[in-house]
Amino acid sequence: MKKAVVSGANGFLGSALCHELSEQGVLVIAIVKDADELCEEMKRIKNLHIILSDMSDFKKLDEVIKDRDVDIFYHLAWSGSSGELRGDFKTQFDNVKFSCESLEACQRLGCRRFVFASSIMEYEIMAQMQTDAVPGKNTLYSSAKLSADFFIRTLAGNLGIDYVRAVISNVYGPGEKSPRLVNASLRKMLNREHCSFTNGKQMYDFIYVSDAAKAFFAIGNKGASGRTYYIGSLNPRPLKDFLNQMRNLAAPKMKLGIGEVPFHGISLTYDEFDIYAVKNDTGFCPLVSFEEGIKKTISWIKENENG
Repeated sequence: MKKAVVSGANGFLGSALCHELSEQGVLVIAIVKDADELCEEMKRIKNLHIILSDMSDFKKLDEVIKDRDVDIFYHLAWSGSSGELRGDFKTQFDNVKFSCESLEACQRLGCRRFVFASSIMEYEIMAQMQTDAVPGKNTLYSSAKLSADFFIRTLAGNLGIDYVRAVISNVYGPGEKSPRLVNASLRKMLNREHCSFTNGKQMYDFIYVSDAAKAFFAIGNKGASGRTYYIGSLNPRPLKDFLNQMRNLAAPKMKLGIGEVPFHGISLTYDEFDIYAVKNDTGFCPLVSFEEGIKKTISWIKENENG
């Protein structure tokens, strides 16, 4: 791999992927929405070519990207991956459309490999749709991701493009500012704010952000076309194990409110995934343990507590 396009390049995982690609000697064409909002990680990356584009203009990417020797297109851009927009059907519907337009632009760029950033939430919504329960509005995000996978897989096959799907578990680490579980909970713990959780018996998994980026590089470089790769650790565990480990590192004397929040979601067994596929096909294994990753994340939060 000598040249790669990364959409959503200024995001938490996107910037880490750009860094990893650059470290591997790959020239990175990074698609960002606003140059003024480039994160500090992006500003330090070498071999980086910034392309400004809103997702609604992804259909024109082949007009603004002059290269025609791109090896791979990583599609991470997605509006409303957290917060209220998860439940906005117009936003999520547009995401599917823009993803398909990205694939078409990829084909016009002469690029023959497309990696789509997917989510374990797709498996949760599939399981929930087998029940009589009314799905929460925020599951529109999961449904849109699932739809995008079906659309892109079909279109890629008809366009002659290798398609690789990356199912992300839960990525965490320094630089995250979203309200996702690890970031939000660690900040509360460090501020000695009471934290309420479910009973924590549901299975969970986490992967440190630099490891997730290395996994994406690995499947882009060596992954089999048409295959789905699970991006996580090799050791899913009950959520309460992770929560207690976070508490022990952030606020050892703090009592967690485990069991204070009722759980109405879908609990995956993780038998749904071949968690060893990425290791077997590419040789990649996570390098950073959860304990080490949480320590690094805590240090970053303390240094950037107003971030």
